Amino acid sequence: MSSQVKVPWSTRLGFRAEDQVRSRLLGFSIPIKYEIDPGIDFYCELIENDTPSTQFYVQAKGTKHFDDNGGQSIKKSTVRYWLNQLFPVFLVVYDENSKKCYWMSIEDRRYSLLEQIDTPSKTIYIKIEKSHVLEQEREANREFIDKIREDTLSIQMSRGIASFRGQEYVKKIPMAPRSDVEVSLLKEMIRSNSYSLIQHYGAKDDLESIYDLCSFLARFDKWHYNHFVWLGMACKQLGRREEARNSFDKALEICEMDKTWPRKSMEKIKESIRRAREGV
Repeated sequence: MSSQVKVPWSTRLGFRAEDQVRSRLLGFSIPIKYEIDPGIDFYCELIENDTPSTQFYVQAKGTKHFDDNGGQSIKKSTVRYWLNQLFPVFLVVYDENSKKCYWMSIEDRRYSLLEQIDTPSKTIYIKIEKSHVLEQEREANREFIDKIREDTLSIQMSRGIASFRGQEYVKKIPMAPRSDVEVSLLKEMIRSNSYSLIQHYGAKDDLESIYDLCSFLARFDKWHYNHFVWLGMACKQLGRREEARNSFDKALEICEMDKTWPRKSMEKIKESIRRAREGV
């Protein structure tokens, strides 16, 4: 006796939603369906001049009850997963009644969603505006395409990377950081990039460039002793004796101020700074 397998309407609606969303995405991107759905249905690459470019993700949902609120309740684990992605995530809802697809940017609500993740509920209600319709033709989706680019820069900023905006020859300045965390990450990125350049100029024996970078770092971030040690070493080799002495003294002062550093290792660092100061 054979058993009958039933496919409920909700499952069929999900398949239909994916097909409808994919057909629209094909107008301006290459959508690739994930075999296993971790909270994302499509990995996509935007097509520019017939060439794949910016990457983004899409999660498709289907409904027969897209009311005035136009909302979806999403598990917090899924929202957290979306916010941890390297590329923008868009939620697209297919409304079976109107046969329209409505989209929203997850990145656009990054900080409000992060606040809601810290609440006791297990899900987050996400409202989707009816004004954002995913169409069949590329030109009709210009707002969506521009949002992909904007969200890409926003995600980079959330990781401490400020990138110039725009596609024109003369680009716009990067967006400003939106939180103390982003400010901290930007500062850390400036330090790490500067350290790399200092090594580069050191290999080329370009003392003036090393001096310029170390002078900048000593003004930019006054609480790292190594900035002043490097500045002192550069000044010492350039014959700028007074500035070298002041820089080494500042490095020692910073070491003395840090009471959390293990004393044994701190004493070794201070001794190495004193040796570097000798003969200046």
